[in-house]
Amino acid sequence: MGSRQDRSGQSLWGNLDADGALTRYRALVTAIGDNICQLDESGRFVAVNERIAELTGYTRAELRGEHISLVLDETDIEAVEQEIADQIDADTDDVTPLELDVRTAAGTTVPCVCRLAVFEEDGSVQGTVGVIRTRSEPTQRVNSSEPAEASNDSTDQERTAKDSGERKEAFQSLVGAVEDYAIFRLNEGGHVLSWNKGAKQIKGYDRDEILGKHFSTFYTEEDKAANVPQQNLKSALENGSVEDEGWRIRKDGSRFWANVTITPVWDDDDTHRGYLKVTRDMTDRRKREMELKSELQRIFDRISDALYAVDEEFRFTLVNERAEELLGYPEKDVLGEKLWEIFPSAAEIDEVWEAFHTAREEQVATSYELYYDHLGFWVEANLYPSETGISVYFRDVTERKRREQALEESEQRYRTIAEYFPNGIVTLFDHTLDYTLAAGQGFEKVDEEPSDVEGANFYDAWSAETRDDLEPILRAALNGERRSVELWHDGREWIIYAVPVTDSEGNVFAGMTMAHDITERKENQRKLEETIAQLEESNKRLEQFAYAASHDLQEPLRMVSSYLQLIEHRYGDAFDEDGEEFLEFAIDGADRMRKMIEALLTYSRVETRGEPLEPVALDDILADARQDIRVQIEETNAEITAGDLPRVEGDADQLRQVFQNLLGNAIEYSGDDRPRVHIDADRRTSDQRQEWVISVCDEGIGIEADEQDRVFEVFERLHTREDHPGTGIGLALCRRIIERHGGEIWVDSEPGAGATFSFTLPAVEDS
Repeated sequence: MGSRQDRSGQSLWGNLDADGALTRYRALVTAIGDNICQLDESGRFVAVNERIAELTGYTRAELRGEHISLVLDETDIEAVEQEIADQIDADTDDVTPLELDVRTAAGTTVPCVCRLAVFEEDGSVQGTVGVIRTRSEPTQRVNSSEPAEASNDSTDQERTAKDSGERKEAFQSLVGAVEDYAIFRLNEGGHVLSWNKGAKQIKGYDRDEILGKHFSTFYTEEDKAANVPQQNLKSALENGSVEDEGWRIRKDGSRFWANVTITPVWDDDDTHRGYLKVTRDMTDRRKREMELKSELQRIFDRISDALYAVDEEFRFTLVNERAEELLGYPEKDVLGEKLWEIFPSAAEIDEVWEAFHTAREEQVATSYELYYDHLGFWVEANLYPSETGISVYFRDVTERKRREQALEESEQRYRTIAEYFPNGIVTLFDHTLDYTLAAGQGFEKVDEEPSDVEGANFYDAWSAETRDDLEPILRAALNGERRSVELWHDGREWIIYAVPVTDSEGNVFAGMTMAHDITERKENQRKLEETIAQLEESNKRLEQFAYAASHDLQEPLRMVSSYLQLIEHRYGDAFDEDGEEFLEFAIDGADRMRKMIEALLTYSRVETRGEPLEPVALDDILADARQDIRVQIEETNAEITAGDLPRVEGDADQLRQVFQNLLGNAIEYSGDDRPRVHIDADRRTSDQRQEWVISVCDEGIGIEADEQDRVFEVFERLHTREDHPGTGIGLALCRRIIERHGGEIWVDSEPGAGATFSFTLPAVEDS
């Protein structure tokens, strides 16, 4: 059974105090001094407690059924609706505090913080429960009604016995017909004297079955054992009436929750004639009340902050689940106990002691943040007073303090690095674009000082032109992106990199910029570009000269070769042995000159006369190259093998020349053994592009390490023409062709162990 106070202040609720159900509910609603209301799905007040009425200046009756627009403006209504929608959509227990301005009946506004939670019943959304507290001094109470003046109608004293009898008769008829209430008389000993329809409906007994029975028949065995029926009769006599709530028993043995009023009946001569007992079945209300109590408890327990409440004597009246975890005590062990007795060390902390006493005595919200040794963590607490005590919302902020300390240490490291940052400037800025750090030796080159920037806002620190260039990359950094920009400032050219600064969880809490003075570098780059352009122009002219020279030399050379051939044909028989040898030397020299001029002409036209690069199959190109040197292959009985070769981006004719030169060299320098050459390919990624490495391996005489770079130079020879004839341009031509394709060529070799010539070519995207 629960408990309600009668006129004398005594508890008449018996065993209900023992199970604590309604007491806990009242602690939730009243002890912490918060305002509690329930809204239906349309945003209308279903239920409000007295504190809501005090806050708004409306009576509870005036509020019930009204839409929340009565006390909130459109913006706050939208915030409430959005929070409810978010909770329903996310199916979450997280509660987001909302800051609202409550409009009172007097037209004033009260700043408040509201915590809302969706109210569910049987698995479906029925509405919302709200817990509201003020953000400033508590709102003064508004009297919703004044005491009624006592009636002093003299006609009451002049009633006739006839009128009294008629009214009694009418009253008895009315009582007998009422079905919602069990109304019956008891004699002085508590036995039933009368029985109405409501009594039969609620308790299940017919009139003849119950008359003369003691009214304790309706009480539970527990209440009978505690002598509750007799105590109620006694209290009714002593106090004029008694109101009681608790479980009662029907005829069929089922239980129902009853609201009971017992009033003593007196004759005109003040003779006690028994009692009038009125009972109402409140089972449905009790069920709703317990569901609401459970829902309210769930709301308080799911508040992310730890919450406890104390009364005016600092005795605990409420502790939610999170508070139990952080305080280290279950609620049942601290309810009714004084805060200072549970945590005596807290009373010795001036900041804590003053916060509680100031909140209670001055009725103002207070707060504190400190490391509490007894709990072993950093505590952030906010205290909200009311007329009945103080609500304390607190949390463990140790992790946040550690992050702040780490951030402070990190910023100190940043500052040390930044102050010695050469030729540049380093800044840190937050989400409001306020600079928290500005340092670097680059400040020597600008008009601003570090003190002009650090502590200032972005818009106050720089000129309009500089702001226009900088702002996009700063905003990008705060959104987690890395950006850079080049700009002019104070007559110098700068490149600024903006990067996000994140915590251990990857959340961006700041941004950083690093500015480098690139004035000299840019000037050198421009000079280099001019030099390259000049070299390219010079190279172009040299190519033109080489082409012209080689082309023009061919005509006189053809004439020399022609006349030498005529001399050989017409006068060959006239020469002696020396003369024939001299003529042979002349013809051979002219032939070698022709080959060199043709090779030089080909070399000079690699860039200007090449075909566009397109997908080509190296297998086909290798087959053509082998056909070009088939005589050399047959004469030497060379063995040439190849793996699967890919498709590449290239000029087929030029790549054919590369294979022809490399295979010819491999055969030429094979030594005394049968030439064996193998071609293979390997794919790799280089400089963010896909390419193929083609290798031509032989088992020939090899190349000395200090001569491996020389073989790619024009006219460079490692052997005499008598030993190994050739123009000295073949490998130089290969290198130029490969460079035109964006690749490179090199050789790996050891004397006597053969040589491997490798070169790279761009891969075809779909290969």
